[in-house]
Amino acid sequence: MPRADFCVAIPALNEEKVIDSSICALKRIVRKEHIYVVSDGSTDRTASLAKSQNVNVLSLTGRVGKARALDRLIKSKKLLERYRYILFSDADSRLSSNFYEEIKKFIDLKPACIVGTVTSDRKGLVSAFRTYEYSFTHRVFKNAQDKMGTILVAPGCASLYRSDVLSNLDFSGRTLTEDFDLTLQIHTKKLGKVIYAPKAKVVTQDPLTLRDYCRQVLRWYTGFWQNVVLHKLYRSYSRIGLELYIMLSDYIALALSIALIIVYPQMVLRVLLWMYVSLIITSSIMISLERQFWAMLYIPLFPLLYLINLSMNLLGFFRSVFAKKELDWQSVTRYQVDT
Repeated sequence: MPRADFCVAIPALNEEKVIDSSICALKRIVRKEHIYVVSDGSTDRTASLAKSQNVNVLSLTGRVGKARALDRLIKSKKLLERYRYILFSDADSRLSSNFYEEIKKFIDLKPACIVGTVTSDRKGLVSAFRTYEYSFTHRVFKNAQDKMGTILVAPGCASLYRSDVLSNLDFSGRTLTEDFDLTLQIHTKKLGKVIYAPKAKVVTQDPLTLRDYCRQVLRWYTGFWQNVVLHKLYRSYSRIGLELYIMLSDYIALALSIALIIVYPQMVLRVLLWMYVSLIITSSIMISLERQFWAMLYIPLFPLLYLINLSMNLLGFFRSVFAKKELDWQSVTRYQVDT
């Protein structure tokens, strides 16, 4: 039996508020029989709502973590044998109607993985900050990484993998950020290129409160440092290792500035002022390019979130070394989305 072109795999943990809208968006670009949902021990109506959409559902009785849940879904439904490509998407994500058409433009290059563009929903301060972050990340870093062959993270909400590549990856749930782990495995095992499809867009939900924001970025940074240790990136002198240090350079500079403020207060204050002005200017430009002018109102508060990121980065570093990783990978309160 010939394999079909592609399917969509969605891991879900207590996602009853968003699963309907995500599946409805998916049905616009892929037939329902090619949509697969794995409920990772959800205690709400996630599994039943997905089944009511007539898609394929695997319901796990206990939580095993996101990576292992995906692995069980892939093996249980024999997805590697049945499909040439598997698209990973999150339960809170809504793919654009042209997502797969844009992805397909790059398939002839036969990359290991194709990643799309993550965009933010319109929901307050955090979404405004994420609008800036995502714009800067994709317009500057992702495009540069694409040309250099150093894309470090294929986002779990919008990445298409070749099935033969997935068969060579470890899904044992070694870190809290499985997407970073899987991408690094592609690079270290030399399984092919990870390339960027800028017009393949996906909208994701952002935390509505600063508490949820802290929890989410703490999980991300903990997983980030777990991967740095796991893959020994701190020892790497390759392009991937260099990219890591470039990503961390602004946080390192800010941390050093704060640490030196007692010894060199005037100099450090000038540096911090320059960083503040630079952030305001850069975020204004990026938000304007995205035409998300509603977010302009929140720009003066962006340094607060930047400092939260720095704090969570440092805390994530210590947690990755001393704390046992958690299996509860859903850390953000969802809000209802109209279908």
